[in-house]
Amino acid sequence: MNKYVLFLFATFSLFYGCSLPDDDVEGNQEEDLALLQDLFEEFATMTNHPCTDAEEWEFVAYGSKACGGPQGYIAYPTTIDVEIFLTLVENYTTEEAIYNSNYGIVSTCEIPAEPVDVICENEEAVLVYE
Repeated sequence: MNKYVLFLFATFSLFYGCSLPDDDVEGNQEEDLALLQDLFEEFATMTNHPCTDAEEWEFVAYGSKACGGPQGYIAYPTTIDVEIFLTLVENYTTEEAIYNSNYGIVSTCEIPAEPVDVICENEEAVLVYE
């Protein structure tokens, strides 16, 4: 898994691992969080390809912050089954919004910057921002 995806996954895990659940839903919240993390990993692992030609990479927003907007952006190679990948990202985003609503999750209301491009550095896809 590339370093960026690992960072996002670790941040995601840390953020949700620190939320304080109601006593009556704690077990369900932990199970739902584990399922959500599995969904994230399912699409994130599809991006584990060497980046040798930036023209073969695109990016997409993923996730749903409790305050609205995406958690971030992820680069993906167009050489994978893009339709399946984007469906998984969409499913994850929908499920995260439901999770946030069900458990009263709070987040910062900062909107992550949208990348303008993807470049390859040391065979890893890197999102470029203005």
